[in-house]
This record gives sequence, structure tokens and C-alpha cells, in this order.
Amino acid sequence: MIGSYIKTSFRSMKRNKLFTTINIVGLAISMSVGLLLIAFMHDLLSYDKFNEKGDRIYRITNVVDTPRGKGKFATTSIKTGKLIREKVAGVEEVTILRNDFSDDAILGDQVIPIKGLWAEPSLFRIFTFPMLKGNLATALQAPYSIVLTESAASKLFGNEDALGKAIKFDTLDYQVTGIMKDIPFFSHLQFEALVSLSTAEQLNKHDARFEEWKSMSSNYVYLLLQENADVAIVQSQLDTIARQENRAAEDIEIELELLPLSRVVVGEPFHRSEGGPPSSGPHASPVVIWILFGLALVVILSACFNYTNLSMARAMHRFKEVGLRKAIGAGKLHVQQQFLVEAIMISLGALFLSYFMFLVLRPQVIGMAPEMQQMVKLEITPSMVTTFIAFSVIVGTIAGLIPALFFSKVSAIHALKNVLSVKVFKQLTLRRTLVVIQYTVTLIFITTTTVGYVQYKNILSFDLGFNTENILNINMQGNNPDVLMAELNAVPEVTAVSKSLIISSVGNALGGFMKYKDSHDSALVLINHVDENYLAVHEHKLIAGGNFIARPSTADGATELIVNEQVLKRLNIA
Repeated sequence: MIGSYIKTSFRSMKRNKLFTTINIVGLAISMSVGLLLIAFMHDLLSYDKFNEKGDRIYRITNVVDTPRGKGKFATTSIKTGKLIREKVAGVEEVTILRNDFSDDAILGDQVIPIKGLWAEPSLFRIFTFPMLKGNLATALQAPYSIVLTESAASKLFGNEDALGKAIKFDTLDYQVTGIMKDIPFFSHLQFEALVSLSTAEQLNKHDARFEEWKSMSSNYVYLLLQENADVAIVQSQLDTIARQENRAAEDIEIELELLPLSRVVVGEPFHRSEGGPPSSGPHASPVVIWILFGLALVVILSACFNYTNLSMARAMHRFKEVGLRKAIGAGKLHVQQQFLVEAIMISLGALFLSYFMFLVLRPQVIGMAPEMQQMVKLEITPSMVTTFIAFSVIVGTIAGLIPALFFSKVSAIHALKNVLSVKVFKQLTLRRTLVVIQYTVTLIFITTTTVGYVQYKNILSFDLGFNTENILNINMQGNNPDVLMAELNAVPEVTAVSKSLIISSVGNALGGFMKYKDSHDSALVLINHVDENYLAVHEHKLIAGGNFIARPSTADGATELIVNEQVLKRLNIA
């Protein structure tokens, strides 16, 4: 029966080439946008799916309440991890990570930057990170042990076997105790090396703050719950730990919450801890998913209504066909199936064309921002192909549903009746109703796209108050900036060089509370540490005072500040 429907639909499409071409091209344009949005959502929802025990993995979230305000942080303290390991029942494994290991590996005359994490052996018992060489249980146990990814081992040692070799970081030697597979792209944890946490503990053994309850700037704690463990019971034990530790803490109250691994990337946003990142790896709000879904729905509905309207416009040509079918015994269901199969075939044809449009648009979308390149790949995978085909079938079903229902109700006797006589409301015909809906949906999409584009252009052209033209920002990744600055100053094309702690006005922020004469009145002021060349390079205009001294020789010179007008107004400074 399906084969008969396909043959009949193919013949109908062949006879009506213009109608078929218009529908396929119209659907393809809309579906190409839909494919991009689906691919984007697919990538975001693919994070950490490779972990075999992912449904039992949770990360500890700190909810911090201080006199300055309340906020939720992805980081927590090392002490939290150790207390959970000692006191909480229902937890199979606990692992502590610390993200402030980023240094240069020294191999003879070579100096190669390596991005890593301090980690415990239990990491491999929680996450699915296969080890190629070395012992999973002991690789990160001893101090000064380091596990490299395949790429990092190749970068450092080429084709040589890296296992057992020594790497120098700063003045310390580390031994390679394991080689692991490269980290999947869709992992929120990204690193080139893992260094034993026992090393960090040894290096910070004289730092009383290292394992404090409130020292949470760079640490992450992950739990693997036991099978069939009650999350509510585990949470109640975390509440007990928090209450006990908060009694000894001053001016701070911390609550511990469980965050499922599935909500680490697509979940609520976190605050940036002092000296640390807002979260580990990429992050997107659930609102982004809903916005993408809404945009895809608007685009596809517009294309579906376009197909429906064209089908209804050809009603006079199809009535005779439907009448003949019913005259020889076809029922409503047969007519509905025929029109649905035809719509799905056109949709699959549009999918084929939209796929090539998708390939053209994909690099443009990914290249819109560096963050986009780090977050999604939009590459075609078997699961994505299945999703695209299912999407095409759904689009075809939606597009062909109204024509299928409408034509199936036509009787053989009245097969030549004008479709314009079929009423939906009292005054509106079916065709007019569909046209109104199509135009409404299309206008919504056009308006949304226009507003979004205007906002995007405004963001790009927004006056930041300083010059950004022909200025290249280089992340030093912990390296000595003076060496690079000396080399850059020797390049004829480089007119000026300066350095700063962060890049202003792109979302990075460091700050502290500033007071003037009233000790009870303070204001949060965002700050940046810069050298004496920074203001000139960015063409900041001073309305009073002077620039920084190049190399201050006094204590007063080393503590000078340059503030903007808003600080003067807020603190009521003349």
C-alpha cells in the first residue's frame, strides 16, 4: 500500500514540476535554518553523554550568603570534598579537582604551555576517561605525578613513549605516570594533563587557607552516588555538614547543593568566585534552548503554511483526482495517507537540498564568535542524521495534515465544488485563514530577526569609551609578559605595547569594595591592573591628574589609582 502511495505521489510531483519545485525550495530554505538550530541544540545536549555513569554523577554547588549579597557558585572548598568522603552515606566515590594548574613544561631547550587540573585517582572511577598506558588506581596517587592526554604526550615527546619520563614545571620535576585518551569535545572538563592533587597539598602545606571551609575559588567536587541512592537523603547530609561548618565561619554562610551532571552545561548560571571562573567549561542557559526551539518552530510553521496554501490553491486540480479515488472505493483514510505521503516525500526532497545549505551556513554560524567555536561543532553524526530525517518527516506531516484532512472530507458527488466555499469561521474561508496565519508567523520571524540583527550591529559598534581599532589582545597563559613585549616592540609594524590583567568590557571583571570618608559607606568597584602605556594605547582621556609612573620607587607610587567619573559621583568625591 505504501509503495502504491509513493508511486502515485512521484507521478503527481512529476506532472506538477513548478508546484513541486516551489515547495521543495521554500521548505529547504526554512529547513536549513531549522537544521542549524537543531544541530546547535543537539550539540549542547550532547555534553558529557559519553560518561557511562553519567546519571549518577553530581557536582557540588556552593550557595554563599555574605553581607555583600547571596550567590550560587560552581566552585566549593577542598574541605567540602573531604568531609563528604568521611561523613556522607550513599556516595560511592568523591573526587576533588582544582583548576589553577597552567604552566610551561620545560624539556631541554623547549618551553611548551600545558593546561591541566590537579586531580585525584578517584576521577577515573567517576568519569569515563580511558587510560591507554599506566595504572588507573595509582597514576595520580604520589606527589609530582602527571597524566598526559595523547595529544599532550605527542606535543611534548613526539613519537617517543612518554610513560615514565620527567617533565619540569618551573623548578620541579614531575613524572609521567599515565597516558590517557584525548578528552571528548563534548566534555565540560577540558585539559591536557592531570597532576596529582597530593602535589598541590604538599606545595600549599604552609597555607592555612588552602583547605578552609570558605576557600572555594578554584575547587570542584564531584560525587558518584550509589545505585538507587536517595538524592534527598544525600542532600540532607550535606545540609548537616553545612550547618556544622557555618558555626565556626564568620560573616559567611554556605549551603551545599547537588547539581546533576546533565545540568552542568545547560543549566542555571553561576557567579564568578574571586580569583576563579564562573563555571568549568562551556555553559548555556536553558532559556537559550527554548529560544532556539521557538525560532525553529516559527520558521518551520511558516514553511508548512506556505505548502498548505499552495496545496489549497491547487484544489480545483486535485478534486477530480480525489473524486475518482473515492468513486472506485477509496476511503477517507486512504486519501489522507496519500496526501501525507506526498507531503513527506516533498519534505525529504527539501531535506536533501537544505543539507547543502546547512553545510554552507555552518562555518558562518560557528565563526560568529570564538566562544561558539569552543562550544559547538555542528558536525554531522549518525544521531544527528536520524534527528534530521525525523525532523523532515514531522515537517512533512505538519505541512500535509490540513490538505489531507480537507480533501478526505470531499465527497465524490461534490468533488468539483470550489474550495473557497469551505468555511472555518463565519466570514473567513479556510484558505484566507491559512494565509493570515502564514503572514502573521512570517512577520513575527522577520521582526525578531531584524531586531536581533540591529542589536548585534549595535553591540559591535557600541562606543566603549576607548579605542579598540587595530588592538590585538594576547592571553599570556601564565607566561612572563616582559619577554613578549620586548620582542613585539622590535617589530616595526607594532606602534605601541601595553599590558593589563584583564580585557575590559568583554565580560571579564575583578573588583572590590571601596570606601572614602564614611567607613560605613562602601561601593563595589570593578578594577583592572594596567601599566603606564595602557591609557595611551586605548586613547583614554584624563580629565584630571596624570598617568601612572613607569616604575614607582615609593609605596605611594605603587598604590596609585585612576578612577572614572562614576566612582567620583558614587563616593561623593570632589
